[in-house]
Amino acid sequence: MINLRRAFGFVAAMCIGLGVVLSGAMAQDKKGSIVSFNGPAGEAYIGRFITGIKETAKLKGYDIKVFENQFNQAEQDQQVQQVLAAGQLPDVFIWWPSDATAGLGSLRALHKTGVPVLKINQLPNEQDKKYIFGYAGPDDRLRARNAGYMMREAAAAKKAAGGDGFNVLVLAYPHSYGGYGLSINAFNEAIAGSDLKVIGDVDEGFGQANGYKGAAKLVAKLKDQGIHFVYGMDDAILTGGIKALEEAGFKMGDDVIAVGTVCNGDKQLIEEGKQFGTTLQSPLHEGQLAIKLVEEYLATGKLQNYINFTPNPAVTKETIATTALRGFDGKLYGIEELCSGAWAN
Repeated sequence: MINLRRAFGFVAAMCIGLGVVLSGAMAQDKKGSIVSFNGPAGEAYIGRFITGIKETAKLKGYDIKVFENQFNQAEQDQQVQQVLAAGQLPDVFIWWPSDATAGLGSLRALHKTGVPVLKINQLPNEQDKKYIFGYAGPDDRLRARNAGYMMREAAAAKKAAGGDGFNVLVLAYPHSYGGYGLSINAFNEAIAGSDLKVIGDVDEGFGQANGYKGAAKLVAKLKDQGIHFVYGMDDAILTGGIKALEEAGFKMGDDVIAVGTVCNGDKQLIEEGKQFGTTLQSPLHEGQLAIKLVEEYLATGKLQNYINFTPNPAVTKETIATTALRGFDGKLYGIEELCSGAWAN
């Protein structure tokens, strides 16, 4: 009996020891923790971005906590204060401000903790670049320039076929949003010297509902002047705008030619010819790239490149079926996986 007790005690001690070893090994597998501040997962683009950061963080061995705001900087500021008040700081912050200017105070507060901050989606500016260690996301200028070139192509084809009318309606981001100025300037530069002329710029907000609301207002105001082209700073806004134009009696693809960006709207609009094209901006890539840069910074204390862009090729009806990109995880993704919104079959 005594021997059995000794044997049991020995086995129990071995199990406890093994448990400690396994726990230590599991702890070593975790490389660190990340806190990400960004918009709502319910928005198609941001939802796919969150999928990208969560899946890649898990793949790379990081714990990650995501705080979502409803495109509201005051709400995001409150979330920052809650995280800082809790006193349990991560190894890295990921920062996607709702409003880069209004959110500067929160970014400063994050920086003061000594925890490195990676900015996402909106390019660094003179006010915030000293508070971050790098940037991951889209090139707003390239995206808008590509859209402008596509519109020039469509306008040239229209003119060659004997068509006339080249007035452009812009369905924009909120003008306070960091990407607006970069986008509108690059788009205007791309169409400069052509027959295209911007006659209206909608500043209503993000998403289909705001795109519809803003476009409906300007269509009522500008319809008699003539609307022939429409540029959407993202396809979600453009999708709402197309609905407003159709309800006003315009035939998309004939009366009005639409060019968008981001590919977060509806693939069917391109397939049916209601939208001439878009530029592929993959939120999945953006999320993957963010974690890749976090890993690089934590391993080396710096980034090879301070500014890091995701790919941004043009997509039209002719190229939509063959467009694919390799992710930062090494996998090849098709168009339905790369885009967001109503793109999945």
